Amino acid sequence: MIREKAFQSLFQLSTHDELTADQAIRLALESTLSFDEGRTIEEAMKDALPEEKNTQQIVTDALHYLRRLVVGTRDNKEVIDETITRHLKNWSLNRLERTNRLLLELAAYELLFEAETDKRIVMNEAIELAKTFNDEKASKFINGVLQSIADENKV
Repeated sequence: MIREKAFQSLFQLSTHDELTADQAIRLALESTLSFDEGRTIEEAMKDALPEEKNTQQIVTDALHYLRRLVVGTRDNKEVIDETITRHLKNWSLNRLERTNRLLLELAAYELLFEAETDKRIVMNEAIELAKTFNDEKASKFINGVLQSIADENKV
């Protein structure tokens, strides 16, 4: 759920330059809730999590990781895009559909900058998100690029 919300936040940021990371995150969290303008980002996270997993500590940790994914992906975009570009075969970054590009950027961020995260989980979730937000063909493409990045980085 956190990676899906990170992807949705990055999508919001890619189409609305004026948004802050927290505003984009709140919009992503609200997308599965009935909109409540008075709800804080913490309350939106709590409401988005399953009831058995919305203790204050889990909400705080989930929101922290979500912010880290969104901000980290944006702050390291140049390195991430250079890395992805090296692993594209017969493609350029500019030719990628926005969905595929954002999924690759998010997963590449974790592969490159979140050493403690299980890389197989990162790759698997990126593939599943591609199936959800695009199609089977896109998921295979994303798998190939991410596997190439992982192999290069001995992940």
